[in-house]
Amino acid sequence: MRVAIPLDTSEGPNSKVSYLFGRAPFIAIVEVQDQKLIDLRVESSPYAQIPGGAGPSLVQYLRSMGVQAVLASDIGPNAASILSASGMMWIPVPAGITAQEAIETYMKTPLPQALPLPVAASPYPLTKEEEIKWLKEREDWIKKRLEEIDKRLEEIS
Repeated sequence: MRVAIPLDTSEGPNSKVSYLFGRAPFIAIVEVQDQKLIDLRVESSPYAQIPGGAGPSLVQYLRSMGVQAVLASDIGPNAASILSASGMMWIPVPAGITAQEAIETYMKTPLPQALPLPVAASPYPLTKEEEIKWLKEREDWIKKRLEEIDKRLEEIS
């Protein structure tokens, strides 16, 4: 599977995950096969400096490269809509960790726990029932993450 990670630095596996998505200065393209890292290359993001639409442009670029999942701390609503429409997944990872740590998180994350998309309004109309289902899935995902956070806070307190 090919995944992408927005980065602040260009230090290979030690590159830091960016708080930004579309305007991150670098992007890692990673090949993972059978839970093993096959290849990781870091390149300058071609959209980091454009005046508008950096996130959606980056998603389209990644899609053209065969990326199936994005490991990022956050994704804007326009990029999220295109990501969803493209059939790509967003797997949240904390900004500031290394690309290697993000990949390890990805390899440990069951794919159903990948963040349900779209994060923003769907590019296609949803029925009331579909929207309710999507919102309930999102709510369940958020509740699980909050439980994990509470558990970790108890462990370290």
